Amino acid sequence: MPIRPFDTPPMPEIPVLEDVVTPGDGNPVPPKPAVAVSAPGKPVAAAIPQDILSDMLTERIAALTDRMLRDASVEVQALLMDKVWEKLRAEIPAIVAAALRENGHGS
Repeated sequence: MPIRPFDTPPMPEIPVLEDVVTPGDGNPVPPKPAVAVSAPGKPVAAAIPQDILSDMLTERIAALTDRMLRDASVEVQALLMDKVWEKLRAEIPAIVAAALRENGHGS
């Protein structure tokens, strides 16, 4: 049965911490807004909406998976062809010798 990249079971949802932290004084601390972190001297990247990011990652991972499966398939096919040629080189002389003997051309 061929392996298809989307036959894997879905991954469970990744939990996201949304609870408000309450310190000892009982007053809730509001969550801090997300801040994009960049290397010094580089501009901060614009925030990408979660659904767009998810779609981009899914598309790129699927493309990578397809490419890797295609490459692996080519490598496996090449290895199998090499094995077939090795076996043919090993067995053909015996077949030719047997055919010649059967037709009275052998010693």
